[in-house]
Amino acid sequence: MKNVAKIGGKLAMFAFLAFIGTFTLYITNGENKLIYYVIRPLLNKHYDSQVRDRRIV
Repeated sequence: MKNVAKIGGKLAMFAFLAFIGTFTLYITNGENKLIYYVIRPLLNKHYDSQVRDRRIV
């Protein structure tokens, strides 16, 4: 029974910390900042480096 309580306590602590982390991201608008400053430049670099050869015949 002690093992179940230990595992339940660790699971509850993990869930609480995950909630605090996601709540902090939400309050600080962190996900949009991450997309704007990290992901978008990487995607722009990727798509700008592609060779496009589309011609209307």
